Amino acid sequence: MVGVLLSGCTPTADNPSTASSEPPIGPVSTITSPDQIVRPIDAYLPGEQQIIGLTLAYYGLANDCLRAHGAEGVAVPFVNPADMTGNVHVHVLQRAIESTLYGIFDPDEVALSGYDWKESVGLPAGSTGLLGPPDHMDIANACWQAIWSVDPSAGALVMGTLNEHQMPDGGPVINPQDSRMLAAYEQWSACMKEKGFVYSDPRSAPLDPQWKNPGTEAALAATAVADMDCKVSTNLVGVAVAVQSAYDQVYIDTHRDALAAWQGQLDSIMNGTSAVPDIGSFLAQATQAPSPSDSPS
Repeated sequence: MVGVLLSGCTPTADNPSTASSEPPIGPVSTITSPDQIVRPIDAYLPGEQQIIGLTLAYYGLANDCLRAHGAEGVAVPFVNPADMTGNVHVHVLQRAIESTLYGIFDPDEVALSGYDWKESVGLPAGSTGLLGPPDHMDIANACWQAIWSVDPSAGALVMGTLNEHQMPDGGPVINPQDSRMLAAYEQWSACMKEKGFVYSDPRSAPLDPQWKNPGTEAALAATAVADMDCKVSTNLVGVAVAVQSAYDQVYIDTHRDALAAWQGQLDSIMNGTSAVPDIGSFLAQATQAPSPSDSPS
């Protein structure tokens, strides 16, 4: 999971937010904890309660589809909001704690969990999954596929993982050679070297392949603690948030219509008015029940 999240995106010619120039940044705030991280793109992302409401509405669309195609009396299992709260909370925290710019930032938890912060904050085990009535799994699978076709989150809603990467054009993307970030990385790397750790940037520390080997737990914990100390002492995250916010604004300014349409699609799911297509074209593909890992992301 960490490898996927921290690898990030590369600029493309089709994404106007990936300008080769560097947008000017505003004031750089001192950031010492994830709850201080606020970005312009946050205003366009649903919060925890909205995600829960969207997910329940999503399941409602699936139930409607099942009943409309003869699955009378049986429906996708209802998801109790109380059972979703912990999972959604952790995934919303993830927006700030994990970043392609600064790796992992969780000073309060790192001494307990190293880089595995989700374990320390209590990510619930398992998942609700995308299920259907056992005797109508072909219909259930086709219903899910039809809903995914009009779902702007590409299936992320049912996992609580809705984030900027499901936004139009993949969300805001930063120039990987941004000089402000390269300078911040140099300061962080120098700080780490003084503590006895050699890494070029903070994304490489949690992704170090040696952590896959047994017996490296103590070294990992020491690295993570040093990493957090250096991020705080150099204010790397403060710089990163200022830089990312500048790219956020470029993205927002160049995607206002697309963002409005994206939010309109989410609203349609919430109020049950999404125009889910007929499942006929999907039914032939329904060979097995989908799971969260099968959904596009």
